Amino acid sequence: MKTYKKLLLLLFFAFFLLAACERDETINPNQDLIQQMKSVTDSMVRHAGVTGVVALVVDHKKGIDWLYTAGFSDRSGQSPMDGNHIFRIGSATKTMTGTVLLQLVDEGQLSLEDKLSDFFPEFPRSNEVTVAMLCNMTSGIFNYTDDDGWGYEFTVNPAREWTPRDLVEIGFSHGYDFDPGTDWHYSNTNTIILGMIIEKLTGHSLQDEVENRLLNPLKLNQTALLTGGTALPGHHCKGYVWDDDLDDYTDISNAFDVSWAWAAGSAYSTPRELQKYVQTLVEGGFLSKDLQQKRVTEMRLLGPDIYYGYAMLKRGSFYGHNGALPGYTTSMYHSKVKKCTIIIYFNCLTEIHPDALFYRFTNILNDEE
Repeated sequence: MKTYKKLLLLLFFAFFLLAACERDETINPNQDLIQQMKSVTDSMVRHAGVTGVVALVVDHKKGIDWLYTAGFSDRSGQSPMDGNHIFRIGSATKTMTGTVLLQLVDEGQLSLEDKLSDFFPEFPRSNEVTVAMLCNMTSGIFNYTDDDGWGYEFTVNPAREWTPRDLVEIGFSHGYDFDPGTDWHYSNTNTIILGMIIEKLTGHSLQDEVENRLLNPLKLNQTALLTGGTALPGHHCKGYVWDDDLDDYTDISNAFDVSWAWAAGSAYSTPRELQKYVQTLVEGGFLSKDLQQKRVTEMRLLGPDIYYGYAMLKRGSFYGHNGALPGYTTSMYHSKVKKCTIIIYFNCLTEIHPDALFYRFTNILNDEE
């Protein structure tokens, strides 16, 4: 009888332990995937010289909602990165400018086949350039940030305020890279012109149009497009670039007047707000169904499974954009197929871009199976 009772007791404890294990797996079935992503993120700081990283992965199919930080927000004070802080999103801003432009197309205020000459006839060969070419980087207009004179001025006078026309005129001071519509080349000048067209059509600032059309409907209170100034508002990490003379990183958080990037790269956000924004951008909600479909399908192949369309980049099944400017680099992608969003940023400008970490994450998650 005692043996029987002892056996029942052992079976009870065995069942209890098994049930406990099952409950743990139910609570966190993706621990191995998260640990792998954590390890490669930590490696960016330990071995690749990245000052700080914030990574957000929200995979609705797998049930993952993971926000992780590594490295320092402030190297001098050894303050850790904060996943709730504001950061500069760089060229991910282009998706905002492009979306507002496409909303105006939806409203009938212009068409993608309209010519640049309809808005700014004074620009060279403007009768050969369509709005679509400005959106998808096939206009052939020279990229003002590739101009040596601009680069010198940007370096020696970082706090200079630039007007959109200043930037566009630098682009047009060069000949076209190719005949409009015959090739592809990434040019910030294109997006600055789109911003100017938006302001001309609406009579409002691009900043207000982005806020009222995109940010307010999503209640994104810590996201905005800046028109100028060196300061980044709110709580934010410092941004760094490598200084060869110092053989170390230097803080350039408030060195450059962001007017130099404007419609092409002056916005800021937080990881959670950018997650909400890019999910709407890709899933739909800003544009009509037909125009949204056009946007995600009419794309030019740039490399193995890499495409560019109307102010939007596609990598595999993920759409979005990346960004890089002094002190901050960004990856912002969402896959409608995978129901997965990945936001990554570094608070430094180095040879390694967050896109490298994005690809590591998608491999770990088997998102390109």
